[in-house]
Amino acid sequence: MIRHTRILLLLTLLGGLQVAHVSAQPQAGFSEHSITSAGAQRSYLLYVPESYNGQPAPLVFSFHGSGGYPQNQVDVSGFDKLAEEHGFIAVFPAGEFTNSVSERSWNANVEAGVDDVQFTRDMINEISGLLAIDASRIYTSGFSGGGRISSRLACELSDVLAAAAPVAGLQYPEDCTLKRPIPIITFHAEDDPVNNYEVQADSRPYWRMGVETALDRWRQANDCTLANDHEQVAYSVRSYAWTECGGETEILFYQTNIGGHTWPGAAQRGAVQDISASELIWAFFTRHHL
Repeated sequence: MIRHTRILLLLTLLGGLQVAHVSAQPQAGFSEHSITSAGAQRSYLLYVPESYNGQPAPLVFSFHGSGGYPQNQVDVSGFDKLAEEHGFIAVFPAGEFTNSVSERSWNANVEAGVDDVQFTRDMINEISGLLAIDASRIYTSGFSGGGRISSRLACELSDVLAAAAPVAGLQYPEDCTLKRPIPIITFHAEDDPVNNYEVQADSRPYWRMGVETALDRWRQANDCTLANDHEQVAYSVRSYAWTECGGETEILFYQTNIGGHTWPGAAQRGAVQDISASELIWAFFTRHHL
């Protein structure tokens, strides 16, 4: 009788563990997560679409601007709506780095402090343990400071990420050595007063190169030819494409002559509405797998 009772208790406990494991999987919609990374407590917001059925899905990171929060990036990018429409999983991490200008930023220039590259690796590992992730379709995007950390991640995680999309924040890490060519899509306004299109005497200390310099460095790193195709997309928007690159990669740049420091297509004051950066980013991502 005692042995029988113990067996029933063991089966009950095992069943409870199984239920706990299942309930730990994020449900459809938003969920907040906390993780220890490089000895620090970090957090991120996760969005799982209703259509998720346990089959491997693409994973898209979207990093907020300096001084912002994950919800800011949700509102700016609308990637939750795109995730619902196209079936990918979206991640909105929270920045913890304090630079010379603001808090809640990203350590894109690898100064003393938090390790955002490791944080990204740890998020990928944790999310992959919770959900089925297509490891060949992991992408990074971000606005402003989030664009700068996406530039860093494109370099250091070029063997992990399938493509990168910095918005109003493209840089080329000066210590970068790519493991493989990586596709880049980026957006920048010529009148950006925060991350200046061309470096100026009063540019912020973290802003180390102009947009065209960064593009040329990425072109060289991706072994693209000098020639590029350009198109007048709209009155305020011109696109440039470098398609003859190593590893079947490409670089796509949308230059706006107005728009300031905004995300094209977003509900931000002054943002160009002729294009949707979010929709163009997702269309670009769909063309590139590891």
